Amino acid sequence: MFRFAHIEYLYLLILIPVLALVFTVIFSQRRKALNRFGNPDVIGALMPARSFSRPILKSVLVLLALASLVFGIARPQFGSKLREIKREGVEIIIALDVSNSMMAEDIKPNRLERAKQAIARLVDRLVNDKIGMIVFAGDAYIQIPITTDYVSAKLFLNAISTDIVPKQGTAIGSAIELAMRSFTQQEETSKALIIITDGENHEDDAVETAKLAVDKGITVHTIGIGLPR
Repeated sequence: MFRFAHIEYLYLLILIPVLALVFTVIFSQRRKALNRFGNPDVIGALMPARSFSRPILKSVLVLLALASLVFGIARPQFGSKLREIKREGVEIIIALDVSNSMMAEDIKPNRLERAKQAIARLVDRLVNDKIGMIVFAGDAYIQIPITTDYVSAKLFLNAISTDIVPKQGTAIGSAIELAMRSFTQQEETSKALIIITDGENHEDDAVETAKLAVDKGITVHTIGIGLPR
């Protein structure tokens, strides 16, 4: 990270083009005065130590020194700085497909277990966030209400299987509707719904339901699990 501790001093850099203009005018007037005094070639022979380039070089060095001085008093700073930031929590609801097809072993050990492992890793990374979980197949059910108790959330997660729902199918729309009712009513809280499924929706209009959730300020993510056939 680069910054200036006193950036207001950089306004002094305006002096550099002003001084450059002053030096230019001075050199021009001196050259005109010498031309009025006599022939430049004759004057050059009479004044062998006279150099026209040396004053220009000195002026350039003066301007560079002034620029360096301005940058110095502005105190350029490099490095990193620790800053304490108040982090606002996010509400996350995970809708997990527990239909029988989630037991397919194209992803080891099977689709459901791999999804549960990914959810467990997500829970381990949460800080000041709330998490809830919905399981669905032919219908949707709350498995974990919105909570900050991550230990209990992982215990309930471990207990999830395809046997906990009585009706088979893939009702993604029902899961979205249940999630919308399960979030808290605090408008300022960021809300996210993560849907993990391995199949198409055949029970309801999941796309329209997802659009309704977005209109209510809920960010909807869909994760497909399983290898392409």
